[in-house]
Amino acid sequence: MSDRALLRIRGLHAAALIALSMIAACPAAAFADDPDATLGVVYADGRRTEDVPLYRLEKGSEELYISTFDLARIFQATKYWTPEARKLVLRIDSRRYLFTIDTRVVVIDEQPMLLRVPVRYADGSVMVPLEFITEMLATRSRQEIELDEARRVLTIGSPDYNITDIRFVDGEDGTRAEIDLTEELLYHVNSDTPGILRIKIYGGRLNPLKMTVPEGKGLFNRVRAEQTDQDAYIFFDVKRTAARFKVEFERAGDVLERERRLVIFLEKGELPEIPDVDYAGKRMLEILDEETVGKERKPLRIVAIDPGHGGVDNGKVGVTGVLEKDVNLEVAFMLRDRLVGELGLEVVLTRDRDELIPFDKRVEIANTAGADVFISIHCNGWYSPKAGGVETLFLAPARTEDEKRVAREENASIRFENPELDAAEVDDLDFILWEVVQNEYINESSG
Repeated sequence: MSDRALLRIRGLHAAALIALSMIAACPAAAFADDPDATLGVVYADGRRTEDVPLYRLEKGSEELYISTFDLARIFQATKYWTPEARKLVLRIDSRRYLFTIDTRVVVIDEQPMLLRVPVRYADGSVMVPLEFITEMLATRSRQEIELDEARRVLTIGSPDYNITDIRFVDGEDGTRAEIDLTEELLYHVNSDTPGILRIKIYGGRLNPLKMTVPEGKGLFNRVRAEQTDQDAYIFFDVKRTAARFKVEFERAGDVLERERRLVIFLEKGELPEIPDVDYAGKRMLEILDEETVGKERKPLRIVAIDPGHGGVDNGKVGVTGVLEKDVNLEVAFMLRDRLVGELGLEVVLTRDRDELIPFDKRVEIANTAGADVFISIHCNGWYSPKAGGVETLFLAPARTEDEKRVAREENASIRFENPELDAAEVDDLDFILWEVVQNEYINESSG
């Protein structure tokens, strides 16, 4: 054999070795451009919520894989890839995770652990089964990691959620949606849009991805959740056969525990044999208890008008020296005259002159008269002369700093009415009033 032929054979042999080493380092696994599923990731540190692609790489297996590129970004890890050894290292927090392509072994700080399926290499990326997050990473990470596999939502960190879960229970009479809360919160129900039941939960904090349900159960088609700066919204898309609804709180645990369950019950109805033309546009009716029905039917006869402040309690003072207490009294007289003259209602005033009436006495006057409505009249002061308009305050606990400021100012008359009380006792009164207001508003909020 000539030297030239020998060199050619050696060259071919070397090329074959290079090709084999490339195949060994990069197995021919690949995935389509479109992912098989997505993982919603929610961060407690303020990072934007994102959807991460997931892929099925094992034939006959439902196991989902996530790219180590995404893992490194999500958990802010450092990544070391050694292609010739087919190994990849992730450093998350202070721990070292060593993966080897086509094996089930993960070495965690020199301790080997086994996955159900092997690590794979596909389209230039090391792919790790999703079980790595729940079975290995979550139990060792410094930050709280929660993976909801059913909804495919990953929560990183420990957000201060007070709306934590939702489930459905279908029965013969209808379907229940049960929302878990860490505390009892105020809520408002809106059923104005046919087929949609909207619940606003004041001060609610939720994970929109976890609380959104693409496919409901029973009379619920689907559920969508939204989070704003102050409140949470949950939208229920319901079936046409849902005739009536009821929303109420239930205790989720022991009597002494704070956890509550907000239950939305849809009563099952029937579709007409020949659907009405306007059937799709009909609203659901709310199921009311006997006490609420009695309140709905009670006519308005007596109105108690309470001119705020009075006597030594001037209220706000205008730039020209006008006193709020005087304006309140004049407005009360005008409102009384219109209610009596135009509506024929009976009106009682808590004061009809410049004097300070204690808060409990004002309540006693209204109750003694059997008033159906209690209207307290006040004037606001503001920093700009351009401010104007009308503001209506209703029975509810203050949630924002501005609301707390208004509540403190309007309740300041307690100090005039009870000068013998020290600051601590007044704070106790404020707390008691807040508790009474919150409990009463919760009772009335679904009516």
